[in-house]
Parts: sequence; C-alpha cells; structure tokens
Amino acid sequence: MIRACRWGLLLLIVGGLLFAVWPRSGQAATSDPRYFPETGFRISDDKFWDYFQRRGGLRTFGYPVSRKFLFMGTWVQFFQRRVMQLQPDGSVGLLNVLDPGLMPFTTINGATFPAFDEALVRSAPAPGTPGYHEAVLRFVEQNTPDLWQGQQPGFLTTFRGTVTLRDAFPTGRGEPGLLPGFNLELWGIPTSRPQVDPNNHNFIYQRFQRGIMHYDRTTGLTQGILLADYLKAIITGQNLPPDLESQARTSPLYRQYDNSRPEGVARPEQLPATNMKDAFEREGATPPTGGQPAITPPPQPTSGLRYGFQAHLYYQDQRRIYQKVKEAGFGWVKQQIRWADVEQTRGQIAFGPLDQMVDLAQQEGINLLFSVVTAPAWSRGGRGIDGPPDDYNEFGRFLGELARRYRGRVKAYEIWNEQNFSREWGGGRINPAEYIALLKVAYRAIKEADPDAIVVSGALTPTGVMDPTIAVDDAWYLDQMYQVEGGVFLRIADAVGAHATGYNNAPDDWVDRNTVGTPGFKGHPSFYFRRIDDLHAIMARYGDRRQMWITEYHWASAQPPVPPGYEWTTHLSEQQAADFLVRGFQMMRERPWVGAAFVWNLNFRTFQDYHTQETAIFGVLNPDWSPRLLYTALKNMPK
Repeated sequence: MIRACRWGLLLLIVGGLLFAVWPRSGQAATSDPRYFPETGFRISDDKFWDYFQRRGGLRTFGYPVSRKFLFMGTWVQFFQRRVMQLQPDGSVGLLNVLDPGLMPFTTINGATFPAFDEALVRSAPAPGTPGYHEAVLRFVEQNTPDLWQGQQPGFLTTFRGTVTLRDAFPTGRGEPGLLPGFNLELWGIPTSRPQVDPNNHNFIYQRFQRGIMHYDRTTGLTQGILLADYLKAIITGQNLPPDLESQARTSPLYRQYDNSRPEGVARPEQLPATNMKDAFEREGATPPTGGQPAITPPPQPTSGLRYGFQAHLYYQDQRRIYQKVKEAGFGWVKQQIRWADVEQTRGQIAFGPLDQMVDLAQQEGINLLFSVVTAPAWSRGGRGIDGPPDDYNEFGRFLGELARRYRGRVKAYEIWNEQNFSREWGGGRINPAEYIALLKVAYRAIKEADPDAIVVSGALTPTGVMDPTIAVDDAWYLDQMYQVEGGVFLRIADAVGAHATGYNNAPDDWVDRNTVGTPGFKGHPSFYFRRIDDLHAIMARYGDRRQMWITEYHWASAQPPVPPGYEWTTHLSEQQAADFLVRGFQMMRERPWVGAAFVWNLNFRTFQDYHTQETAIFGVLNPDWSPRLLYTALKNMPK
C-alpha cells in the first residue's frame, strides 16, 4: 500500500534514472565501471566518459541507452536525459533535443509542455557578441523564475544546482565561477515561459534548449523530463507514447531504426550522414530477436478470476475476518508477512501467530497469499529493515522454512512489494536487476519446499516517476525485468504482480477522458485503472502468457479530515467508489489474463482511525464491523 507521504511524490512525470549498481551476495557484479547492466550499454568513448563523470554522472544524464554511433554527421551517444555529441573541435557537447529538427513536440505521454517561444529566443543575446557569456547568464536569470504566479517552481535554483563543484572537479581545487557555464551547457537557454499543464494544474513546466523542467505543486519538487529516451522512442518505434507518435509521424526520424539494413537506417535518403547499425542493441548480452524473449514460458491455465481481500490478521478476530470474506463471496486473503518481525534473531522464527492464521484459514476454507517483505536488521548490517538482505540466500532460507511448514496450506507467495519505490527497497537506489536476483533465490527456495505453491512477483506501484531516490516508473521497471539475463524473469515466477487504482477517476477514464470532473490526478497513465493494460502490453511484447495478479486494488471515499497527501480520497462519494470497484472487477473479468485481485483492504477501520491513519481510509468495514457501501457492493456483484 502506498502510504501518505508517498502519494504526492509518486505523481511526477520526471526523467532520468539516477542510481548506481551496488552488487549484493548472489548477484554478479561487473568489473567495468563504464558498463551499465541496467540498460545493457557501455560508455566506450573516453571523452564521453570524462564528460559524464564531470557533469554529474547518472544524476544528470541517467543511464546510457545506446552505443556510440554516427547521427546526422556527428558521433553521439544517447542517455536517458541527454544526448552527447563530439564537436568538430573534438570537445563534447549536447544535442538541442527540443530543436525543430529533432523533437519540437508539446504533448508527450499525457503531459502538455510549453511550445517553443520564438519571440523569447530572439530576445536572447547572440552567440559571439561582446560580453556574450555574462549577457546570456543574465538572460537565463531574468527568464527562469524561482517564483511565478504565486507558486515557487524553483526553476532558477534547479538550473544553478545541476552541476556541483564536486561533480566538475572531483579532485578538488575547482573554480566555482565556472559552474554557471557548465549548467548552461546542460540546459541551454530557456525557450519558453513557465506554463501550467492544462490537464493537471499542479504541474508547471518550462522549456529549455536541452530539457524541460517540471514542478509538481503537490510535492514541491522540480526535476527534468526524460527527453532523450523519448527521442530514442521516436527513432526506434519502441515504447513510443501514442500522443507523441501522432505528432512524430511526419518527422524524418520516425521509426528510422532498422538494424536489418547495412547502416541500420530504414530511409537513408531522409537521414543522411547517419549509421545506426547496432546503435540500440544491448551490449554484453544477446538481445531477444523480433522483440521476443530468449525463454518462452509454457502457457498458464486460466482457472477464473480469484477474488480476495487484503486483511490484517495479526491479533485480530481472525474467524470473524474469514467469515466476512466468505460472506462477500470471496475466497482469498492476502496477509503481509514482515520477515523483520517474524525472525528478529537469526534461526528463531516466531511461527505461533502464523500457525494460528493458517490453521484457521484451512478450517474456514480460505486460501492464503503471503506477501513477504522487509529484511531483519541483522541481515542488513544493522541498517533499516525495509530493504532486501545483504545475502539473498538468507531470504531464500526463510522462505523455504515457511513453504515447508505450510506446504499445501498457504497457496501463494508474493515476493516483496512495490520494489520500484525506494522506501520499500530500503531507501536505496532502485535496480530491477537486483530484484530479479532476489526473485531467483526466492522462487527456487519455495518450489523446492512446496512445488505446488504459486509464486507471484512483487507488485509494482503505479507511478510515472523516474527518480530512484523516490520511485521509478512501473511500466519501465517491468520492461527492464524482462531484459535481465536474457529473460530469466519468465521462468522464476508463476504470476506477475501489479497494483491497480483509479485515484479519483472512473475505471473507464483515461488520459484523454474525464467523466467525473474531479480535480488533479489527470494526464498520466499511472493515475488510471487502465494502467494494467499498459503493463499487460509489456508482458505480451515479451511473449509472457502468465496471468497478472493484482495484489492491491482499491477506490476510496472519506470525509475530511484525512492525513496529508490523501485529500483525493474526499473527491468521490461512497456510492461512486463502490460503483467503481464493481465496474473495475467487471473489466478484470473481461481480461482473462487477470488471475486474481485483492481489494485493499477489509478490516483496517476496525482498529484504526481513518482520520489519522491512511491505511484505514481504504477499509470496507466500519469500526463496528458493519458493512460500508463498498463491502455491500462487492458482496452483491456477480462473480
């Protein structure tokens, strides 16, 4: 479940993965610092590598997403945020990715950006004129506001803080006066005034030559949009948002990458002085051919949609909980198992409370899904408990003990939760390859102890964020999971976990459709229930015929006050939220690839006050255990 401090932060559409790889036990490490297994590309050019290191590295550029190749007459390398190019004099520069000849577009992935302001650009100092350096920096300061229309987007502060003194001069003794020029290199001049996104008034953007800054009023954060990845999407046609594709169809760059051609260019007459042969083929691993994975899983049987509730069973009236589940016509309960609490001392597993809930579930005919998260402090060198252990085999040992003890009685295990959110990954840098390494160990341990148990990959939290100090986009993360080790993900889980919510939007709504007139939470696919279709499209692209298990599913209705960050739960009436829950289930039944859905949650209101505890907002039972409209609607809907 996404907690209060998280909802606002997860609503960004920002760019650039900023994290590095820190190998753990059971995970192979690369000895080449220039190679990035997250994307499968290497910074081979010495000048590019030096520039990367002295301009902020991953924080500034993100990962490399291409090889070095010849593009429109110059040698370039694509990174997630920016494109480096070798200048005629041998120095390194950056492409103006937003120039009219490259990506002049204003609508990308549901966000609406300011258009190029020709009058503003004409008023900028002309390069080469006397005093140009000082004049252009004054121009930037005058046209890049920290305060705008009563808001504080901090655009100038963001500009000034892009490259630090330590970035530029890692050995020390640097000249601070050079930093403004370095930041100008990376952003260029502003080419628009600030503008509010018409689809989400909490978002303010400003366009520069080489980037777009994005301010989110709900969080106060300002970051850069991931633009070079979108330019790559135009060229390759992969992961290309429909709104961007509709604008780019007439561009000479559109779907030009064709690696079957001698120079990798589909229409070379439109793109002279370009050789893209192998430019976007991963290095160090054999990529799947034709978009298909190296490993094809067997088809999974469809046994109908499994209906479940997430409940809190610990020290609650468990028989009453199970009876409420059955009264609603549901057959499954998900319980989160915090390894950190169950095995506080290595080798001393507190099975007692688990035995009670498993035994009673068997008596009541309830199927259990255990969602196992958080590593004990002893397994993390004394650090915080939310992240994975230092040695993944310790996690496997614990899961093996659970699966042996409850063989045939706990039907399914979810391996971690929302691992694309930094706080759920120990506050550390998020890395899909690390999670796959953990899942491999977990899958093997469970299957050795209970071959019939269903292993579900950890569900991803819906978000468009691309900042691993907060979260990374769930669709991007899922795509990366398939690319690790030639597609090993396809054979180390029986189902693919996901979370589904519609915030204050109707289940049929989308980025271009708002039928309820609620404010905010519009424009990005992660705000909508139909985000599950995006995730399934990624599964299909890799030939994945497993089912998706939605291990958290909800709409909410609450009366104020509510905890900060959850004001959106007051936008819908209880009847609307109930109707949306039922319609969402109808839509899932129309999607046979959805294998299970667990409503978040059943009973948290019976022991928490929703005015102060965000988890209780979503409970479908009242404090006295009487049914809310949400529970009654779920009980009465066809199944």
